Amino acid sequence: MVALNFQTPGLPMDLQNGKFLDNGSSGYILKPQFLRDFETEFNPYEIPQNSNPVTLTIRLISGVQLPPSSHSSSNKADTLVIIEIFGVPYDQMKQQTRVIRRNAFSPRWNETFTFVIQVPELALIRFVVENQNFLTGNEFLGQYTLPVLCMSKGYRHVPLFSKFGQSLEPASLFTYIWYVR
Repeated sequence: MVALNFQTPGLPMDLQNGKFLDNGSSGYILKPQFLRDFETEFNPYEIPQNSNPVTLTIRLISGVQLPPSSHSSSNKADTLVIIEIFGVPYDQMKQQTRVIRRNAFSPRWNETFTFVIQVPELALIRFVVENQNFLTGNEFLGQYTLPVLCMSKGYRHVPLFSKFGQSLEPASLFTYIWYVR
């Protein structure tokens, strides 16, 4: 049994909230079978012998009414999306779209990203939307985190949440998702 007590917004809270999307946010998740088996010698720094990897491909098509930049009086943010995989050290990776200049209302990326995930049972995927700003650093606009195995194939709208975990509806990312096990 593990208890978590995060009280400030940020990456750790986003990962925790995303992990519990697997069970409707009830606060309880059973460990994967390979971690409950006393015979298993799982080492997160090595690829498991009986690994069943997933090749996940995400086509990020566009954004829908993304949150405006707080540094702009109009909706003229220079938007980009970062897709991150969190899990065992071997699976952790990050890829980023190109920047769409002066458009947070309906940016179109139409970019494809592929990830090979060795231990998908422990992996989370996080979509982060940012406004590129060279002077002060990138500005966080929204994010969504969920377990990799909870992703459904096909065309999907990925909803976005603020850094405080509040829904930014109708802001979303339009994607096409497929994976091979």
